[in-house]
Parts: sequence; C-alpha cells; structure tokens
Amino acid sequence: MVGLFRPEFSGTFSLERIRPDFISALAERVRRGLFPGASERRNRYKVMNESEGELRFRSEGLLSAISIGWNDVQVQTDLAPEIPGAPPKIHYRVAFFNWAAYGVALCGFIAVCLIVGLSTFGGKNVRDYPAAKTIFWVMVVFWGFVWPWILVALHKRPAATALERLFAEVNGGEE
Repeated sequence: MVGLFRPEFSGTFSLERIRPDFISALAERVRRGLFPGASERRNRYKVMNESEGELRFRSEGLLSAISIGWNDVQVQTDLAPEIPGAPPKIHYRVAFFNWAAYGVALCGFIAVCLIVGLSTFGGKNVRDYPAAKTIFWVMVVFWGFVWPWILVALHKRPAATALERLFAEVNGGEE
C-alpha cells in the first residue's frame, strides 16, 4: 500500500518488433526535445547514460521536472526474449520525486492560505458554528497533506501511458 504513494513506477512495454537502434533513436529524441512544439524550458532533458541496450535520462530545471514528471527515467530493451516467439520488450523505471515535491509544496501553500484566510476573514463563523472549526481543520489536513499523495498515486498511470506512447512513436518513426 505504501508503494502506491511512492513517486516512482516501472513497467514493461511490448511491441511486435523493436528497431535495433531503438536506444540510440530514443537518446537522440531526448537530446532534440521529447515534446516537439513544447517550450524549451519545459522540454529540457539530459541523457545521463547510454549503452547498447540501456538509456537513462533526467529532467533539467523546475519546469521540465513538473511538466510530466519524468524526472529520472531508465529504459532497457529486451530484443531477444527468453521465450521463443515472445515479442521483444522495453522495460522502464521512472522516478518523479521532483514532481511530487512540487505537488507537496503547492498543497502546503494552499493549506497555509486556508489558515491565513480563516484567521483574517473567518473568526465570526467559527465562533457561531462550532462544527465549522472541525470541518476547517479536516479540510486543511486533507488539501494540504493528504491530497498531494493521492495525486502521486493518480499520476503514475497517465505518465506511464505517455512514456509508452513515446516509445511507440520513436520505434515507428525514423529518427
């Protein structure tokens, strides 16, 4: 259960055929920009390690880190599966700790704004309705400290789907 809220995920993506130069084509895409048409500040990724069957790249800068959450990506190809006739696979592992930290900070800021708003504008309502104080503090705890971790859990599937779409695009196109 704790792993659900950990800002990382991994998976395997299968294709009928993986081009033999997939890793180098993906590395070139990282160097040129993962997202054609995106602003340069949101599209800054650096290849950290590239070998024949593996690639590791990271986001650089805050805007790239929070864009999609591919903060640290490791990709490994399995072009010759152990089971005869099985399709080749791409294994990946993604950590998005910077994306999660931004979400926690943003939600913490919302909690602080709620507290400041109550102390500035809400004193009379809290005195007149005793349950309002309980409801308010439950909202502060939820939006400030619980919600960011729910976002982490919800973010994994869309980020993995986008990464797999990138793999299919790189594999299908001549980079």
